[in-house]
Amino acid sequence: MSKFTPKKLTSLCKQKNVLLLCHDNADLDSFASAAMMQRYLKKNKIKSSIGVPCHINEQALHFALEEKISFSVHPNLEEYDLVLLFDLNGFEQIGHLREKFTQLVKSKRLKAIVFDHHVPEKDSICDYGSGVINENAASTTQIVYNFLDTLDNKMFFWNCIGLVEDTGHFLVGDESTFSDFATSLKSSKKTYAQVLSFTKHKLPDDERMAFLKAAQRANIQKIGEVIVVTSELSFYQGAAATKLLDFGAHIALVAGQEKGELTTLSARAETEFKEKYKFNLVKDLLVPLHKKFGGELGGHSGAAQWKGKVQPSLILQTCISILKRKLS
Repeated sequence: MSKFTPKKLTSLCKQKNVLLLCHDNADLDSFASAAMMQRYLKKNKIKSSIGVPCHINEQALHFALEEKISFSVHPNLEEYDLVLLFDLNGFEQIGHLREKFTQLVKSKRLKAIVFDHHVPEKDSICDYGSGVINENAASTTQIVYNFLDTLDNKMFFWNCIGLVEDTGHFLVGDESTFSDFATSLKSSKKTYAQVLSFTKHKLPDDERMAFLKAAQRANIQKIGEVIVVTSELSFYQGAAATKLLDFGAHIALVAGQEKGELTTLSARAETEFKEKYKFNLVKDLLVPLHKKFGGELGGHSGAAQWKGKVQPSLILQTCISILKRKLS
């Protein structure tokens, strides 16, 4: 249970230089969460800045421009006393800021508080006691929405956007997801069509090519009644894994390695399959993988990622072995 309340947080933020940090390749959920918090702090006469480690995706950038929300890329961490992190709890998600961030936090020159909906691991930045973490939440905007004590029309609207985007347009969710969305949409004075206008994604040609290559290279096998699809790609592993679920996989695993970089494994699991088998990608697949190879992992039951110094082909082979033990 988190020890933070809005009152305690605003007290902590006063007379501090506050950074609201999104994860690298910031998406709508991460950025909208930071925007909600910035608006809340401003109402409490607290200045803060939104930062992105290196990249921001197309939808989040469109959101920032349309809603007139300023942000900085590669912020200078030494200028801040307190950093609030949104939709991230792993050091690898901070990109090029990782080394400086780790140094400042360990020397206690920078305090970090996490708002996240992923299961914390041993090497996470914060645990349940030092962050606002709820792995049952559908999005980080939903966590911020439930944490804050006052919200205005815009904040309700931004929660709607984060919920729609991070659930894949409600492919996943529970009673609280739909209840919080309905309340937020009504309070925002906006229409569902206006929410959807921010979640549309114009597919660039290189991403289209990545999806087609993932399908072309797909290895399909059945473990019991479960269809598992693996593939290799150097880029867009997460998006490609999600697309393979659309094609019919129960579990999709896409691994790849950019030149001179770590191997990235993106894993996705179909919702109905997860519920039927009580399957969790982090606990049932990536934790055993981490025990064997080390590396870094993060995510939740239906979408997770591992990074480490192992060839993609070996990672995929090992994943299949773990799944066979679990599902056979």
